[in-house]
Amino acid sequence: MLPSTLDDYVATDHPVRVIDAFVDSLDMKSLGFSKAETCETGRKPYHPGDLLKLYIYGYLNQVRSSRRLEKECHRNLELLWLLRRLSPDFKTIADFRKGNSRAIRNACRAFIHFCRQAELLTGKLVAIDGSKFKSAASKDSVTRRSQLTEQRQQLEQQIDRYLQQLDRADDKAAAVQLDTAAVKKALARLQRQTVTLDKLEEQMDTFGRNQACATEPEAKLLRSGREGMIVGYNVQSAVDAETGLIVHHEVTADSDDRRQLYPMAQQTKAELELENLDVLADAGYSNGEQLAACEVKGITVTLPTRRSINDLKGLHPKEAFQYDAGRDEYICPAGERLTYKTHNRKEKRRMYTREGCHNCKQRDQCTRSRQRWVSRHFHEAAFERCDARLQQNPNLMRQRMAIVERPFAIIKQLMGFRRFLCWGMESARSEMSLGVLSYNLKMMMNQQGVPALLAALR
Repeated sequence: MLPSTLDDYVATDHPVRVIDAFVDSLDMKSLGFSKAETCETGRKPYHPGDLLKLYIYGYLNQVRSSRRLEKECHRNLELLWLLRRLSPDFKTIADFRKGNSRAIRNACRAFIHFCRQAELLTGKLVAIDGSKFKSAASKDSVTRRSQLTEQRQQLEQQIDRYLQQLDRADDKAAAVQLDTAAVKKALARLQRQTVTLDKLEEQMDTFGRNQACATEPEAKLLRSGREGMIVGYNVQSAVDAETGLIVHHEVTADSDDRRQLYPMAQQTKAELELENLDVLADAGYSNGEQLAACEVKGITVTLPTRRSINDLKGLHPKEAFQYDAGRDEYICPAGERLTYKTHNRKEKRRMYTREGCHNCKQRDQCTRSRQRWVSRHFHEAAFERCDARLQQNPNLMRQRMAIVERPFAIIKQLMGFRRFLCWGMESARSEMSLGVLSYNLKMMMNQQGVPALLAALR
């Protein structure tokens, strides 16, 4: 005998009940969801809570397409229970994700807030990392500036050739048999292509890039490990060391992570509402200016620092020069003092030297030029403090890998989220928030168990 009611098909400790309880606990209006309040007249729309439940379930079960979600609403018993037999069409489902990007991100943050309120998350130590995700656009839609210049030259040559043909056709003295209508048609086509190139060049200037994506302007050609070059976005995440939850994430179009340390760390600190925060990151985040900014905000960062070295083989290394912070001078191995002379604003470096190097007995061991120059980064002190922390605990980088690389692996491999389905950065942020929210729910269910999590939500 089959169960008499639909509720009997869903066990009391089934994960779908967590989705239901969590979404029901949200204030959809305050989060910013559209149609959270319905009008008194007219047909009532689907409640945003039901559509959010649908998407969370889909992302947990590798069903992200709006058309596939529509089909599942008709045949999946778990969804029939979750949505109370509601069956929205694919356009309604897609429009919800597209039109509620900010609200979905707020819902993702709301779960982190719940975990903190329920004392399931402390957030004393986080690890930051970035991963490349493919966009909906393909590599064929990307044009580099060098390619654009070449294409423009070819178009101009073809246009000139057609214009010359038309000029000869107008010369009655020339016995030229020419299909002027066909030439004019081809000329119009080339001029339309020129307009397209103008738009691509304008896009490059707007975003300050040497490339442009015709179908998705915000996407960018990025290098992604084994995959090589992809068109996509750089997704940043801050992962709690104790629970593995993604406490903050962001979707960017930056090729590398050098400008992401301070924004990610500061926003993570704000999300966790902490006075002080410890952060682990890899060498890709090494940025003296951002390290110093983090220290001002009570954020202690540990990472392998990366800065250029002007040492030459066989000569005294920079470490042989002792820095005197009180006098802002370097003391060379010969005991002489190198004073500040100039700076390089682009590389953010101060340059130190002395005039008498050519008379020094150790000159052959120090420099091959007339005098030795030693550079110091504007934020060298922040680099040095970071180096000291890493030397005290060299296992922190191994710990960082264990913390931060697992979430992206789960999202990409187990949840099937390797590329974005929607076009544009705002839609990408909405998709990633759904992926992160689903991942966080999955982690809490695994750690706390469904019954305990349900009790906390209710």
